Amino acid sequence: MTALATFEPLAWLLATGYIVLGAACAVLLARRGHPQGVALGALACWPLFLPLLATHGEPAGAGPMRARIAAAVAALHEAIAEPGVEHFHLPDDLAGLVSDLYRADARLGVVDRMLASVSPSSAPGVVHSTALLGRARAAAAAQIEAVLDGVVQLRLQIGLRALAGNSVPVRERLRDLRGRLAAIDELEAMDLHG
Repeated sequence: MTALATFEPLAWLLATGYIVLGAACAVLLARRGHPQGVALGALACWPLFLPLLATHGEPAGAGPMRARIAAAVAALHEAIAEPGVEHFHLPDDLAGLVSDLYRADARLGVVDRMLASVSPSSAPGVVHSTALLGRARAAAAAQIEAVLDGVVQLRLQIGLRALAGNSVPVRERLRDLRGRLAAIDELEAMDLHG
């Protein structure tokens, strides 16, 4: 009888812990850009979804800059792994920045596929729309290039921080880069309506 009396509170504690860990896993997956279905699945089966916590969700469509983005992010992670920088932790904003970069790159891929599928036409509407889309694509690509250059600068700032201590504003630089990516959406909206 006493074994049964001690088992019930233990079962409630384990069930509560399982649910809390599932909710935490779901929130982390959602924040890292994984689809909602994956995050919801983690509520019930979170042990199966733990390997996904090591990855960030990326859009399914490959864009033209995917390899360059992956290389820049890998180089940034390598910089963090260097001796002398071991106490530096990348801010949580980095996962959002990487996710935003991949999404912007995927949109470039969509536009590239659209432009490739349109046959040359002499119809004025098609020519105008193609030129408008081409200009918007060039502006978005330039912004992504600028953010990638900013990621390289961020990596160099981390090196400076390793030498100088906490005097280099790494987190502020990361926020600036996220703001620059947000500007891509604004540029696309202006170019499409202008």
